Amino acid sequence: MVNFLSRLVMSLSGFVATIVLTRTLGQNQYGTYVVVLSVLAWVAMVGKLGLPQAIRKRVSEPNEGNYVVSGAIAQFGLYVVVAVFLWLARPYLNEFMGLEATWVLIAMLATQLGLIFVQSVLDGQHLVHVSSILTPVEWTGRSLVQVGLVLSGFGIAGAFAGYVIGAIVATVIGLYFITVPATYPSRGDFSRLKTYAQFSWLGSIKGRTFMSMDTLILAVFVSNSFIAVYEIAWNLASLFAIFGASISQTLFPEMSKISSESGSDAEIVELLRMSLAYSGLFIIPGLVGSALVGDVVLTIYGSGFSVGYYLLLVLTFARLLYGYMEQFLNTIDAIDRPDLTFYINAIFVAVNTVLNVVLTWRFGWYGAAVATTVSAGLGLVLGYYYASQVIDVVVPLGEVAKQCSAAGIMAAVVLVGRVLLGDTLPIVIVLVGIGATIYFSVLFVLSRQFRRTVRENLPFTLPVVAPE
Repeated sequence: MVNFLSRLVMSLSGFVATIVLTRTLGQNQYGTYVVVLSVLAWVAMVGKLGLPQAIRKRVSEPNEGNYVVSGAIAQFGLYVVVAVFLWLARPYLNEFMGLEATWVLIAMLATQLGLIFVQSVLDGQHLVHVSSILTPVEWTGRSLVQVGLVLSGFGIAGAFAGYVIGAIVATVIGLYFITVPATYPSRGDFSRLKTYAQFSWLGSIKGRTFMSMDTLILAVFVSNSFIAVYEIAWNLASLFAIFGASISQTLFPEMSKISSESGSDAEIVELLRMSLAYSGLFIIPGLVGSALVGDVVLTIYGSGFSVGYYLLLVLTFARLLYGYMEQFLNTIDAIDRPDLTFYINAIFVAVNTVLNVVLTWRFGWYGAAVATTVSAGLGLVLGYYYASQVIDVVVPLGEVAKQCSAAGIMAAVVLVGRVLLGDTLPIVIVLVGIGATIYFSVLFVLSRQFRRTVRENLPFTLPVVAPE
């Protein structure tokens, strides 16, 4: 719950900041900012090479070893190598980004890798709630600085400064909670990190391919103003997926510990079933709501963003598929089978890259959205297949059906409200609140499991959720 609420605060602060940035910088400059962030995401992936996943896994295991210090040493070495290559390639990078920003990129990379390292260690030490709080701290700090500097006339430089400052603040706070083993790191510690990272590095590429391969390919074929619209649609779609991501991050260290201590498949199977049951809790109604009022919601960012309506629908569906896929891959990684996820990730990256190039070249941004969706669907099928090879997978189709039913009832009410009351932005915002209330109320009635989950997680007792 802490993880989810943290992601929600992060998303809301980013939502407000994005509105200010798009309206102040304009579509073209904001598009340039997005391109720089996309390049940062890819170079950060090279700067990690699966190391954060390996650190999280090894630290979570109940064994001896100083994976905090050994991980820090390995991470710093990777950063230095990547930073040197970036500086040597700065003429080409600046031309691609449309801005003299390589030195900014190097600074942003340092702060980003530092924060990821701290969060990986905290996750491994079963302090997911602390790690989760760092994300809204970063985003809120980033947003406040960005809004202040951009409105003060610093333009895109203010946006970059906010990114760096937010990450530094969150990293410093996270370091306070980390426990560093008193032993010196051994050669075996580095070896165990390597044996996991040599497979998990492709997971970073898979995630980054899903998140921004389409943006990079679009940068070749369309203007930055179109990229800004695409990125806004993607950000809204990602907002609905935060609960599923919270489940993955929270359950990984628990599954990893269970697998390392006892190897009890029954407990892991139940945790996977629960993660699948709740992965679509928010994004299923989010997809339905986007279809009903997404065109109006997009106008918050400016009149030119409403053209991203159909993109929003396709990308939200892609996030839905990807969320279920991640639950399977998260489980496979937790039981120390990164070799299996390596195969899945390799296929995903290859298919996603080829489809993005071909479909974007042929159909523009709709082709990019379809390529992302098809890749997520394929990854979901592969994730289910390989997870079934190592554990007994139980798919909670009944719970997913109840969520779809509740979303359907919500849709009927919201649609009638829009027809009768109109489709101005204030009315649509009210309808969104009403729709969310109806969805969760109906789901509460339909699903005994959802009622039990609400009862077990509330800090107080309500008569309506008393034990059945």
